[in-house]
Amino acid sequence: MDPHQIALILVDIQKDFWQPLKEHPQFAAFPNNVGVLLSEARARGATVVHVHSSFKPDRSDWMLFYRRQGRGDVPCISGTEGALFEDFAAPTPDEHIIHKQTFDGFVGTDLERILRARDVEAALVAGLETSVCVLFTATSAYLRRIVPLVVADACADEPTRHEATLLMYGDLCFKTVTTRQVKGDWTSVVSLAEQFVDK
Repeated sequence: MDPHQIALILVDIQKDFWQPLKEHPQFAAFPNNVGVLLSEARARGATVVHVHSSFKPDRSDWMLFYRRQGRGDVPCISGTEGALFEDFAAPTPDEHIIHKQTFDGFVGTDLERILRARDVEAALVAGLETSVCVLFTATSAYLRRIVPLVVADACADEPTRHEATLLMYGDLCFKTVTTRQVKGDWTSVVSLAEQFVDK
């Protein structure tokens, strides 16, 4: 498999999502791991896509259960600091940025078009939060027959939700890999993806 056929999709690595999670010790390596993924993807010429959530303060473009009564504070309000990418996950000018208003990075966006245009057959998926937007985006890739490889140590969430998601949906909606594999054993990552790519 050509390196260009494996994309890196980074999901919602924005201040409003990361700042509450960075206090959990088990995610201390998250910024560094994301940086490693970006470095490896860029060095290999892989397609890099940054998924970005952005909402209006009046909730009008937020999802159904969050609109009228509200379900907590609306994160990532357009134009606020909380909507900004974290510095360790900042896009370069030639990388794609996808804006979404749902849990799924494919719904209502150009993500699938971008991946198909580059003949992408598998995607490394990482970011925030494991049990929500990472899961939905990875599952959506799977349903589109793009092999989703969730980078387990480059995702974060409330710790019990993080672990439960990897346990419940790994091997069902995605396969898992680690940052160490991506950096030091790329061949194993490619081999895993190739097992499931449509021939």
